Amino acid sequence: MGDLSEHEKLIERYLREDKKEAAVQLLSELIIKSAKENNFEQAEALRDRLFEVDSMALKEIVKTGEIIETEKSKAIDKEHLDIWSEFYDSLVPTETNALYYGMQMVEIPANQMLFNQGDICSRLFFIDNGRLKMFYRQAGKAILLKIIGPGDIVGEDTFCYADAFCTTSVITDSPVKLYVLEKDHLAKLNAKVPGLEPKINDYCIKLESVADLLKAKRLERREKERLNLPARVIVQAIDDEKKPVGKPSRGELLDISVSGLAFIFKTTQKSAAMMLGRKLKTALSFAELESDLKFNPVGTVVAVNSEPFSEYIVHTEFIKNLDPAVFDKLEEMTQPHKA
Repeated sequence: MGDLSEHEKLIERYLREDKKEAAVQLLSELIIKSAKENNFEQAEALRDRLFEVDSMALKEIVKTGEIIETEKSKAIDKEHLDIWSEFYDSLVPTETNALYYGMQMVEIPANQMLFNQGDICSRLFFIDNGRLKMFYRQAGKAILLKIIGPGDIVGEDTFCYADAFCTTSVITDSPVKLYVLEKDHLAKLNAKVPGLEPKINDYCIKLESVADLLKAKRLERREKERLNLPARVIVQAIDDEKKPVGKPSRGELLDISVSGLAFIFKTTQKSAAMMLGRKLKTALSFAELESDLKFNPVGTVVAVNSEPFSEYIVHTEFIKNLDPAVFDKLEEMTQPHKA
């Protein structure tokens, strides 16, 4: 249909010559063409122009609006819809289109902060691909609260409030693809689709809250008896297929229970933060106690506590609890030697 600027000049000429019907017809054709080319911003702008030219051209206004919404629905990423099917099932098509095209798709590399505890954040993040870690800092300790993946929402604890401070920090643990909704933009969308914001808020309210996560973690950490024993610890990060990742590190055991252990070692702040949520294979030996007991539990890092002189205390939760017989031997080693 040629260059848009030429058509705009033609529309202006039609209007000067009092040929409103011709201007409406040309605008309708341009709107449909733009929509079918997925140029929805241009299609919407042309439809606004159609309203200005003739607000009584109801047939054309309704028809072009329906075509824009239909083409928008066709162009939505089907993988995104599948991941968020439960949420989108609660929306009508116009709300689905408004939300999807009102968000920005972002790809973020691994080991990047999404937001920090104490930040003011007015964005909602819909995770499509990748893995993130949510953690909470308290008295120099970083406590892993949750592993985040496809189908998870992040930022809901601040999004529904004005100038709310982030209770937690979130860091990417792998390359991540997500969609970002700005609160200011949602307010603009809500003027066009008033039902959207209440549905987003209702969905977020049903999610497990940060307060619930914090409460659960604080209780969990005191469930099991911990034994203080001197032992050498060698830890090796492993992937989901139990293959080694990076180089092994050496540390000293601080305490151990049937469900986890804590050890101290030297590293950098960045490396320590990256350990959160990682699986570790741990080799323990108790030569100092003149014991030949050795075992290799696998656990997940659930907290990292910074200490002076670049030392960090790492808390792991075992994938599988220790064999009771092994823990009995550990308890025996805490008893004074008999003469």
